[in-house]
This record gives sequence, C-alpha cells and structure tokens, in this order.
Amino acid sequence: MSWKLTVIGDPIGHTLSPLIQNSMMQKLGAAGKYTACHVRPEELPDFLRKAREKLDGFNITIPHKSAVIPFLDAVDPYAESCGAVNTVCVQNGKMTGYNTDGDGIRAALGRMGADFQGSRVALLGAGGAARSICRKAFDCGAEMVRIFCRNPEKGAALAGDDTRAEVLPFAELSAENCGSWANILLNATPLGMSGIGQDFGDFSFLDGGKPFVCDIVYKPAETTLLKECRKRGIPCKNGLDMLIYQAIYAYRHFTGAEFDADEMADYLREQVEAYLQK
Repeated sequence: MSWKLTVIGDPIGHTLSPLIQNSMMQKLGAAGKYTACHVRPEELPDFLRKAREKLDGFNITIPHKSAVIPFLDAVDPYAESCGAVNTVCVQNGKMTGYNTDGDGIRAALGRMGADFQGSRVALLGAGGAARSICRKAFDCGAEMVRIFCRNPEKGAALAGDDTRAEVLPFAELSAENCGSWANILLNATPLGMSGIGQDFGDFSFLDGGKPFVCDIVYKPAETTLLKECRKRGIPCKNGLDMLIYQAIYAYRHFTGAEFDADEMADYLREQVEAYLQK
C-alpha cells in the first residue's frame, strides 16, 4: 500500500510534520508520501469532503483542531475530552479523530524519568496544547494540576469539575506555589518562542525545588526558560520529543505499524536536529 497522508493548518509553512513522517516511512520501508496543505478556515469543509475520497489520513494543527470535530464520523474518547483532534484516519470514506499530544508529552517526560502518576503538575498556559496535557495528566493519575493562565475562563474550562485542578493567575507564578511545589513543570505557552518577541520577565518561580521541566517550545532549541533551569541544576528539555512522539503515535494510528517508539524517536531527533541546523 502507498500511503497518502498530509497535515493541514493555517499557516502551515513552519510545520516539521512532513520531515518527520516521511523520515519515518523511509526508515520503515513504507511506500507513500506525507505532504503539507494550507487550509484556511473557510476551506475546511471542502478539504474534508475531498479527504474522504483521496487520503488515508491527515494531521491537524492550528486553527482546525476543534473545528474539525463536527465533520468526523467518530472521535476517540480522549480526543473528545480534550475538545481537540490532531490526527484523523480515513477508512472506506469514514473519518475517525484522535489526539496524540497527551501521549507525546507523557513519552517525552518518561525519557526524563518523570511520570504524571502521583505528581503535582504546574501547567503554564490554558490553550489547546495545555488542554491535551491537562487531560492526560488527570488520566494518568496526577495528584494535582495547578494551572497558571492569564484568562481565568480558559483556565476554568481546562479544569472542568475535577477537584484535582487549581487555577491561578499567571501573575502569581512564584517559587512557593510553583518551583518548590511541583514535581513536573510544563510550559504550554509560546513565551520564549522564536519570532514571538515575548519571554518570561522573571524566572524566580523555578527556585526552591527541582521539578522536571518540559518546554513545549522547540524553536529555539534552548529557550531562556531552559537556560535558567540548567543554571539551577533542574532537569529539563524542549518540546522536540513531544513533537516527535505525537507524530509516532499518529503514524501508528494511520498505518497500524508496530515498532520500538524510543528507537524511532532517537532516529527522528537526529533527522530534525540536522535539518534545524542547516
């Protein structure tokens, strides 16, 4: 079989998904091609109609992760709880949606020796990525998720009615209620990302403890947050592993292929890092 796969978004020029997925297919000896497709919001219904006939699957990035759901024939329970889909499988004209972001962050943390089970999680941000992470943390037995955000309504939506969630204003980030409290600290905001022009104004919230820190930003590879963590001897990593693992789990949904995810992640990391250094 020759797989016909793509990723859609608006914008889409920045995506690394074709590099990752095509490298994976080449490594596994699979036939097919993975492309990127610029789909504006008003073009989404037409794209989905054509996808039923012409594609075996596709990934979804901003701004379509929630908008696509009403058009699907079925949605995985975890993706439904997130209110977001990043992977769609097409079989016999039927489309099923999944979300692999949560498994991506869990695997990335696992490579650091961290686990949501029984952990206190400080989650910075309340956007789409944060929602997927929060739901996965709850599903995996986190003791508490403390959500720091600028929009209290988004934070409340993230927490839902789960008594293990606590929402605090972003301005209340401090050593006392974050760095010294958390076992895991996750930055799900764009702060520090290349081209954004915004960063954390103060990093004292890292003080007082040594939580595992994961920044979902991967461009630049070394954000100021990670630099500040290293100064303090705090174990940390950028978002590249999350990106790679979510792609691996998406590929498994598309193809049903079984392979060692960690070995594949190591291979893909080499490919992506070489590309980013060009």
